[in-house]
Amino acid sequence: MTRPYVNLKSENKINDFMLALQNNIKKFEDLEGVVGITLNGGMSRGYADYLSEIDIVIYLDRKNYELWNNGESPISLGITKNDKYLYDIKILNLDDEKQKSWDNVALWDLSYSKILYDPKGEIKELVSDKLTNKPEPLQAEGLLFSCWWYFKLAGDIWIHRGDTVQGHYMMNEAVTKLLEALFIANGEYIPHEKWIIHFSRTLQWTPTEWDMKISEAMSTGDLSLESLIKRQDNIKKLWEEIDSYIIKKECPYFKLRLMQKTFYDSLQLLISNDYITIEEWNKNASKALLSAEPFFSCVTVIDERIIFDKEKALSIKPEDLYYWHYEILEKALMKM
Repeated sequence: MTRPYVNLKSENKINDFMLALQNNIKKFEDLEGVVGITLNGGMSRGYADYLSEIDIVIYLDRKNYELWNNGESPISLGITKNDKYLYDIKILNLDDEKQKSWDNVALWDLSYSKILYDPKGEIKELVSDKLTNKPEPLQAEGLLFSCWWYFKLAGDIWIHRGDTVQGHYMMNEAVTKLLEALFIANGEYIPHEKWIIHFSRTLQWTPTEWDMKISEAMSTGDLSLESLIKRQDNIKKLWEEIDSYIIKKECPYFKLRLMQKTFYDSLQLLISNDYITIEEWNKNASKALLSAEPFFSCVTVIDERIIFDKEKALSIKPEDLYYWHYEILEKALMKM
């Protein structure tokens, strides 16, 4: 499978930068305590120009990491010049990194990194371990909810109140979550915002006419109320397309929005059993969820048992709940 890649018309000077790095790498390797070095940043993704830095990560043993990190580094760290080239040098303690949980952007950068120095194979092992669990499309649920919250709930608020600049700011936030969800839908780590739109163009799957539609979703027009309403609709259509793609691929039986799946599945679990123990419940969801609708109105907790009250549930009317919650309850009750 081809991963997202750099696709630019500007001059690529990667060969010049790689030669400069090769001419200098030995002096980094020979420093005391260095157990590995990786190439990161744009160069690891195959591109460099006069605005680029040579991004390297130096992995150190604990003793030397503490020395370097406390003002006793034998080399300049961070942004620094070396033989006319700009470097961005980061240091990490290998043992600490083995134990840490890395965020999505760090994993994205790691997934493109190139190992430059690894005498004991420890960096290769670290990379393999960190990249074991790839993103799954269903994990886009929370991002799609956040996108919807920004473009729909917050969007409607500021359309009604007439503050179009604030409204467009909410659309900006929605686009960010939309892009992140698109990468997860493709089983890809979420890129740094510096690259996210550029890399989205070479994903395996995108909504139809993606380049044009993402441009429309980004456009503030003339900042009029009409421009805000149009932008909200453009984002909504992209959101629906991504949502439908994931559902069709991962759970074609599901008849709601992906952002409602955790609530729906949890409610179905209760409906399908006489009771669920707190211990069983905690394997899939937080106990705090029981205080939220639609659970609050039809669930009772007695002696560490969670019991679904079917009579209460059937008595609930559409006007009793927020429509988002009622849709979940209504669909779940159809399975009874």
